[in-house]
Amino acid sequence: MRKDRDIENIYVVGDVHGCFHTLQNLIGRLPKDAELIFVGDLCDKGNFSRDVIDFVIQNGYDCVKGNHEHLMEVYLEDAIFHDKHSPWSSDKRYGGMLTLQSYQDDHGKMLAHLEWIKTLPIYLQVDNYFITHGFALPFYEHRNDPVYYKDYLLNRYEEGMEIPNDEVINIFGHCVFEEVKTGENFYGIDTGCSYGKKLTAIQLGSMQCYQETMDPRDSNYSIKELKLSHIDLPKDEHTISHLRMHIDTLFTDFDLVSTEVAEYIVKRFGDLGKQEIENMLENKQLFIKQAKKILQKN
Repeated sequence: MRKDRDIENIYVVGDVHGCFHTLQNLIGRLPKDAELIFVGDLCDKGNFSRDVIDFVIQNGYDCVKGNHEHLMEVYLEDAIFHDKHSPWSSDKRYGGMLTLQSYQDDHGKMLAHLEWIKTLPIYLQVDNYFITHGFALPFYEHRNDPVYYKDYLLNRYEEGMEIPNDEVINIFGHCVFEEVKTGENFYGIDTGCSYGKKLTAIQLGSMQCYQETMDPRDSNYSIKELKLSHIDLPKDEHTISHLRMHIDTLFTDFDLVSTEVAEYIVKRFGDLGKQEIENMLENKQLFIKQAKKILQKN
């Protein structure tokens, strides 16, 4: 990256997730010569992943790799050329199905974008601003160690985390917040655009935020979660099998078991509950990230 950049002319953009029109609306509010840096997750969930990626490439904007670019890189060719499908390309919760649709069988464009994705770095640093997809402040000293590749893509900020670091300010996406999450030395700027919420850009130096509500053309992506309020909770401490059957029956109308339900099961049933979390994961009722968080917490 160039060393002579005007810091206050650089804007870091949160997870776009295929929301092309929202991105254009947001950029229209920034200076015409603004330099943009993207925190990754350009693709999946929204309707226009191809257009978003093409726009970033054509304008020469900087971008770090997100976990959804990683999924696209790993599974795209399998899905298109080998009819071998992963959760990314076959499970609507991952959003990859919409990415495939956005290319409309334009394999040339798709493969060109794939080659570009392979070149993306896992971090960029501008002065003391450390730009990553996942919350990477805990791993700053390991930034050039490939062992930490997935941590840079997947690590999440948990409420109350304070990671001392006098060297850099971490600007990251990946974790959806209602509003920009700020700490002493970090900013989480994924504000859930593809879920009908907002796309955020943050200006370096001033740290002023610019936000644009999702354009309705961009996404109708949603995940219907099974919550505690949907369940007739058992009064008998020894009825985990009945609870499992009840959840399985209800689940036909849902996409995901909520974290609150999974946490309730572990809290109420202990080791049996932990085993049930493993079963739910195997049955694709939970995301891996949910199960991992719950089991580590307990």
